[in-house]
Amino acid sequence: MSFRRGLFAVGGIMGVAVLLRYTIVPDEEKILKSMSPELRAEYERNKEKRRAQHDAIMAQILENAKSDKPIWDVKPTLPASVPSTAAGTESGKQ
Repeated sequence: MSFRRGLFAVGGIMGVAVLLRYTIVPDEEKILKSMSPELRAEYERNKEKRRAQHDAIMAQILENAKSDKPIWDVKPTLPASVPSTAAGTESGKQ
């Protein structure tokens, strides 16, 4: 009996979390509507640049996934448009 009660409790908590997420977190359209026209224009100008950076990173990840090397042996070869922090620089070495 306690297993069922626990299962219903977990399900209820998850259900409430999903409902809260959909009611509290705005979607992209609502966020864009609430922005000032200047911010919205800047967002639209940079949208394609961010998409190109994302595509370059994902292509590199897919290429590295095909390799038999471990992840720490793979050297990043990202285009210059991607910031160096996303290229996996080692911060632990001095």
